[in-house]
Amino acid sequence: MNSIGNRSEQILASIVSEYIATGEPVGSRTLAKKMDIGLSAASIRNIMSDLTDYGFILQPHVSAGRIPTDLGYRFYVDKILEPIGPNKNEVSAIESWIASAGMDIRYALKQSSWVLADLSKQAGVVTGSPAAQQTFKTIDFIKVAKDRILVVLVSTTGFVQNKMIFDEDNLSQYTLESLGRMLNDILKDLDLKQAREKIEKELSHEKARFNALLKKALSFGHIILSEQSASREIFIEGSTNIVEDPEFSQIEKVKAILATFEHKIQLLKLLDKTLAARGIQIFIGSEHGINAMESCSVIAYPIKANRVSLGSIGIIGPKRMNYQKLIPLVRTTADVLTRLFKKIVEKDS
Repeated sequence: MNSIGNRSEQILASIVSEYIATGEPVGSRTLAKKMDIGLSAASIRNIMSDLTDYGFILQPHVSAGRIPTDLGYRFYVDKILEPIGPNKNEVSAIESWIASAGMDIRYALKQSSWVLADLSKQAGVVTGSPAAQQTFKTIDFIKVAKDRILVVLVSTTGFVQNKMIFDEDNLSQYTLESLGRMLNDILKDLDLKQAREKIEKELSHEKARFNALLKKALSFGHIILSEQSASREIFIEGSTNIVEDPEFSQIEKVKAILATFEHKIQLLKLLDKTLAARGIQIFIGSEHGINAMESCSVIAYPIKANRVSLGSIGIIGPKRMNYQKLIPLVRTTADVLTRLFKKIVEKDS
């Protein structure tokens, strides 16, 4: 996006900052009083007219001042914004909340969404990476009843996923442990997608047809791995923070946003877009493609350890959010969470 000139950038920055602070359309007289750049209200109006022509601001009513458009916010975030990082107390809070999870990855993700919601006063959202992108560590079978087996699947990053399956053959715990050892040998060092493909391939081999124990192990493995794509979790905290903003005074708009949070599928797809990214991802208004959240922006950051994508972390709030403070807040929280994940990955490697 090309430069629009220093004076125009100053005016746009002031409009965005004032609108974020007040939620009210910004007029030329307000800018002339607050800005010390030697311009009259008439000169500022001319620049505001140009910014309107560029598509960076708009006038919601004939007698009102101007508010930023999605394009205006985008230019502000990409070209003008000067981030303000979290203070020592905020950093300490982030580190304490996440450290309290110990080595429990799931709890660490949940804690991250809580601390983001608390410090940002917006909605904090966190999810782990798709199961297919996680690396297999172990699978165990535990007999819990005569005809039921608990399958426990653990990835190298500490994610634990459980599934109850039925056992028509009344297998002993000793036999189940043998099945687990077989699968662990076959699937070592594979990601879960590769593990599923390997099981399908092994099931078609002659040895599986003639080795009843191996066939049973592969069959159990296929059951648990074939359903991993549906077992993703997404943690959303602070939903009520959003609905308290004046932008969401219309009940239908609030219902649509909360329904999106509840169903989660669209949010998962959006957060997954950040997994391949190297840094912060900011989706302003219509850019994220979720119609029910068109009045919202999303700041998201990928969580990675040793080049492995482990999930995404972010904030959801009104387009009028304080990008200056919230972008560094998300980045800092992601860095703290990443350091924890690296410890876990290195511990298990």
